[in-house]
Amino acid sequence: MTMRLSTLAGVAFLALIGLSATTASAQKPSLRPAVLVSGDVVRIGDLVADVDTEKAGIALFRAPDLGETGSIQVAAVIKALRPYLFSIDSGDLAEVSVTRASRIIGSAEIKHRIAEIAAERLRVSDPSAITVSLDTPAPTLHLEVTAAPLTPTRVKFDPRDSRFDVTFGSGESYVRLTGTAVESYDAVVLTRPVARGDVLRASDLTIERRPKAQFQADTIRDVDAAIGMAAQQALRAGQTIRSADLSRPQLVKRGEPVMMRYEAPGIVLTVRGKAEEDGSLGDTINILNVQSKRVIQGVVTGAGQITVKSLTPQVATAAALTKSE
Repeated sequence: MTMRLSTLAGVAFLALIGLSATTASAQKPSLRPAVLVSGDVVRIGDLVADVDTEKAGIALFRAPDLGETGSIQVAAVIKALRPYLFSIDSGDLAEVSVTRASRIIGSAEIKHRIAEIAAERLRVSDPSAITVSLDTPAPTLHLEVTAAPLTPTRVKFDPRDSRFDVTFGSGESYVRLTGTAVESYDAVVLTRPVARGDVLRASDLTIERRPKAQFQADTIRDVDAAIGMAAQQALRAGQTIRSADLSRPQLVKRGEPVMMRYEAPGIVLTVRGKAEEDGSLGDTINILNVQSKRVIQGVVTGAGQITVKSLTPQVATAAALTKSE
């Protein structure tokens, strides 16, 4: 009986040792394979999981530059940890990847800040109406996550030629940029050269931002206002279009044959005629009735098509009046 109790006690003791070992193994600090740090140093708490709070804040290594990623050999990590941790689980890791977090400031944000400055100097209410052109491409800036907003520390702007010279800073990061910032608006421009009389199609037109100085009172800003219109003179590719550059396309030309369509209640007749003048869609023009030799008026309703609403001919010119007499 005594032997049996001793045996049971031994088994319990061994089980207790195994449990303790298992618990200790489960709580053993372990290395993280990849870490993201927000400061200029790498601390124990960044590298090691399940570490005591009082040890977590101890700095071990310098962090990479803002936005950069580096690696630390596991052997170097363990050596640096030895004064603070008795043992650590590194698994099968060979190195630990460390990335330094940053707030990225790209070209778009930099240009927007310049546009805000120019809009204020030009007294323009909407910064989106300012087009910014840089002399050199804007760099991508990496700032501390907690850094203050990008702030202009030096500004020069000349409204006469729209030139700017701006230096931005945040923390220890600075960047100087030069270029132009002009008030601009959307304008309809040609994608190809067109000849006089060409009728514009949607593929001939596009919208581009153009400086306010290039605008005139009749500059066209809506593509739909130009589609289907004819060029009054030859226009070059890239040219902004004005209302004065366009007219409704001529569907009837003076001296050319046309088909006249007479319309009256219950009656529709078609007769050959000859145009006495040019006409665009909707224009009322004079036409010679080839059969009766009378000059009448009709409305241009299509290419070579004239619609006359009355069967009673109208004498349109003094010459026609004399002839009819």
